[in-house]
Amino acid sequence: MKKLFYFFAIFASATAFAQQNSGKPVVLVDGMLASSSLVAQDKKNIQTTNNYKSGNLPQNLKSFESLAANGITAVKVKENYYDRISLKELNQGFKLADNSPVNFDGNIISNTDLIVLGNVLEHMEVTEVNGKKMLSISTTPKSTSVSALK
Repeated sequence: MKKLFYFFAIFASATAFAQQNSGKPVVLVDGMLASSSLVAQDKKNIQTTNNYKSGNLPQNLKSFESLAANGITAVKVKENYYDRISLKELNQGFKLADNSPVNFDGNIISNTDLIVLGNVLEHMEVTEVNGKKMLSISTTPKSTSVSALK
């Protein structure tokens, strides 16, 4: 019975991790981590949107090269009235070391000085990856299980 439980636990973890890395480009709003859903919801505030491939980043986005495997969508807004918080501060809030890498929508980010728009933080939890605790952030809401609705 224990073996069956462990098998399902490992399978569920692997499935969840595989779904997380969706192959979507990283979205940056004025150089801060964001999400495509935020951009879609606030179209009236969008000034410009540019899509870049991994090897074709302009100089101002070179520091995001490690996140560009699936491309980067750089968005400029007319007004930046969004909440902001650094990944370092989020780590502190979850009682993790300041420099602990963060899993942001399937992208492992080592530079915790990066700023994320608070408006996109839908689900956050501490997970263990390769024996090390790390904050995992999702910009899409977690679905409620059917059994929780009963």
